[in-house]
Amino acid sequence: MTFKITKAHIKESLEELFAVECEGYIESMQEQLISFSQNTLNIHPKFLIDALATFKITNPYNNNTLNFIDSVDKSYKGIISAVNYLGLNQESSNHLLQSSGTTTLTYKHFFKFTLTSPLIRLNYNKANRIYTNTNIIEVIKTILNFYAGRIHKEVDFSHLRYSYEVKELITQYQESDLAFVTRLAHNNGIHFYEDDNTIYFCDDYKEPLSKTIPYNPNPNNSLNELCINSFFKQENILANSFTQSSENGAYPLNLQSLNHNMSMDSNYIFYNQHEYDSQNSFTLQADLETPLKLKEKHYTLFKESVLAKSNVYHLKLGERINIDLNKGLNKETLKDYAIIALEQTLIDTALLANTINPNDNIQDTSFIRSYANILTIVPSIVSFAPNFKSKPIPPYSTQGIIIGQSTNIQEESNTIYSDEYGRVKVRINCFANQEAIDNHSNKDEQSNQRYIYSYSPFLRVSTPIASNHSGFYHTPRVGDEVIISYLDNDIDKPYISGSLYNNTNPSLPSLPNNNHITSLSSKTIGTKENGRNELTFSNVKDEEEIYLKAEKDYKELIQHNSSQHILNNKDSIVDGFYTERIKKAHTQTIDLAKNVNVGGEYLTNVALSKDTMVGISNTLNVGLDNKLRVGKNSHEYIGESKSVEIGGNQNIIIHKDESRNIKGNKSEVVEGKVELDSTKGINYMSQEHINLEALNYIDISTKENFSTQTDKQHTEEADSKYSEITTDYEVQAGNQILYQVGETTIYMQSDKIIFRAGGVEATLDSKGFIVKGGEVKAE
Repeated sequence: MTFKITKAHIKESLEELFAVECEGYIESMQEQLISFSQNTLNIHPKFLIDALATFKITNPYNNNTLNFIDSVDKSYKGIISAVNYLGLNQESSNHLLQSSGTTTLTYKHFFKFTLTSPLIRLNYNKANRIYTNTNIIEVIKTILNFYAGRIHKEVDFSHLRYSYEVKELITQYQESDLAFVTRLAHNNGIHFYEDDNTIYFCDDYKEPLSKTIPYNPNPNNSLNELCINSFFKQENILANSFTQSSENGAYPLNLQSLNHNMSMDSNYIFYNQHEYDSQNSFTLQADLETPLKLKEKHYTLFKESVLAKSNVYHLKLGERINIDLNKGLNKETLKDYAIIALEQTLIDTALLANTINPNDNIQDTSFIRSYANILTIVPSIVSFAPNFKSKPIPPYSTQGIIIGQSTNIQEESNTIYSDEYGRVKVRINCFANQEAIDNHSNKDEQSNQRYIYSYSPFLRVSTPIASNHSGFYHTPRVGDEVIISYLDNDIDKPYISGSLYNNTNPSLPSLPNNNHITSLSSKTIGTKENGRNELTFSNVKDEEEIYLKAEKDYKELIQHNSSQHILNNKDSIVDGFYTERIKKAHTQTIDLAKNVNVGGEYLTNVALSKDTMVGISNTLNVGLDNKLRVGKNSHEYIGESKSVEIGGNQNIIIHKDESRNIKGNKSEVVEGKVELDSTKGINYMSQEHINLEALNYIDISTKENFSTQTDKQHTEEADSKYSEITTDYEVQAGNQILYQVGETTIYMQSDKIIFRAGGVEATLDSKGFIVKGGEVKAE
């Protein structure tokens, strides 16, 4: 189907897609717009919209003086994005002539068209997607891959000179795919444009220097010489034209770098941004310097750009041309420029006949055809920098679910998956719908690739206090529902600002029975774990309570004093061991009573001394054994009496000497017998007397000698006395010895022995033996 174009307006730029707005007609034998016959042409607009089409410009001048290497025709391939059926123009039909000069009998149906780049199809789909740990080129390729077979042209990235760093997060939110691709490209110094077969992505001018075009300001260009006939430029005062630096926070700019040589290329390919000392991510470095960047390049581009009007229809977007200002082809007069925008107007007056609109800008109504264009050109040493494209405004806040290493949240529920900075990953809910849509479409195409657009990179977690001097730290668990907010209202700076309970992730206190409590709790990590640490405040009137639960261990560190005041009772139960260490003194004051019950052993270990003061009485009740071990000396002081009662035996072992000092009397009552066994001697000493008294008898037995010694009188009294001496019996007296039985005596002195018995006295001395009162007989 071929339409004859009577009027066309073409706009193309390195900033935006090309668009051709044109008017024309098609000749048909049928009068009606809609045909019901299969053999006739159906020209209903619904069959034209979104159809592939080619707009072609042939040479509008018959006597052009310059021959270019380019083909005679210039064409634009795209799709019809808008159609307006204007109907039949009967007046035009009656006057439009064929080449033979005869009136046509066919019907002419008039239309208005808009022909645009096939990339316009990307503009009709708004989407929400997250791309993580990739660069912008890969993201652009992914987006374009969605439209494989629908943009009808090859995509060429081979003209990108710079490398583009991997970013943690690149977000598309409520943006069409075209707006998203444009923003990513332009904000990183990349422009894209196309010809009939290829779409080019470039970060510098692709086309080489190709043409030399003269400058001819003569308005009477009767020979239709292809030339540039005029230049014009508009200037407006800008803040950065006279201030040292911009104070606009959204567009920071340092003019000092604008004084650099424009041919100097910068490795920095990002727009200036506010970056703070505390960067928005642990992996991004704070950079407060302002090197030559895209906004400054764009400012330079704006200053150096010039508008030129010409009649040269072969020019292409992005093309470099030489402009000969003096038409002498002198190299000194040639200026090298690059075309960054092109606006063309074409009117075919022969076809219009008497239907020309008086508002049409036609230079000469005698021309069969009229063509003019306006070029936006810059010196080719000035790099092209597209306008900054604002990011979409993110939601004030949105919801998400904490995720783990896998995509199965249920299998990793209540576990922790974080990086070394404590950041966690989130499935952001508002991106999940797009993920489902794309995966469903992908399933229809029988592809095994699964898109994941809702899973974020590691995000920072907001906390009421965050500092290396003080802070409140918490790592959300897999399955937790969280609130996502955005720093600086930037869609690429999400962070976790809060958490929410839901039906699958309810609060630990059961509700509504416990809605009166305030609780800080943390469940044991693990999918099937139920234990938790808990600090709970109960706020029922007269039942106020603070409850602290440690699922396992509980530790306290107090680096100075600790004070506790309990106005009523205190109960403490330890099911296991209780260990307490006090490195200095321990003072305990009990105003009333203390009761210590030890079910097993009780051990007190005092490294130095131990003093126990009891004001009144001290009672020690020991159910079984009582042992007292003293490493050295033991002293006991009793102000008055001491009573010891032993139900069984008493055994005392003294490894050295025993000394007792009894300042009063000593009385011992032994209901049984007393045995005293000494490996050496036994000495009893008394300042007065010693009495040994037995109701029965006293036995003194020794295997060797037995001696008794007194300085004065030695008296023995007994009913009878028996002595059996196995060998010798010797009695020595310093003065005399007296033996007496009744009236009979034996009296011995050193010089004599006197015997008295029955009135007879016998004396034995040195003189002999003398008997008095009796006679001496010998038998």
